[in-house]
Amino acid sequence: MLEAIYARESYVALKKTLDAAALRHQAIASNLANLETPNYKRIDVNADFDESLQKVVGSGNASAIARVQPRIEVDRTAVPDAINGNTVKMEDELLHMQRNTITHSFALQVLGRSLNKIKAAITGKTQ
Repeated sequence: MLEAIYARESYVALKKTLDAAALRHQAIASNLANLETPNYKRIDVNADFDESLQKVVGSGNASAIARVQPRIEVDRTAVPDAINGNTVKMEDELLHMQRNTITHSFALQVLGRSLNKIKAAITGKTQ
């Protein structure tokens, strides 16, 4: 029975969103750590991830959603702002971190509500 819940499109999509948020947080941390590293290129989750996930979520196919994978890659849109060739801008990274934190928190809240409903159905208790 629980396997059916974990295989639902909404659960798989939320899991992918959380996976991408965790990966993006790692990328942001790496970018900030290398803020002054000469020729360091900004990294982020693959640019097509969000669009690809939205497209397959619309299809309602959980296995297609599961195949969409976030991965870290060099941000080709970032341009060097410093003489040393580094493409990281601290203000932009802090903004990305804020947005990513909001995305992560929202996905956790939605997932938590869903799991609380399941818990209430199993135990017969409402909170």
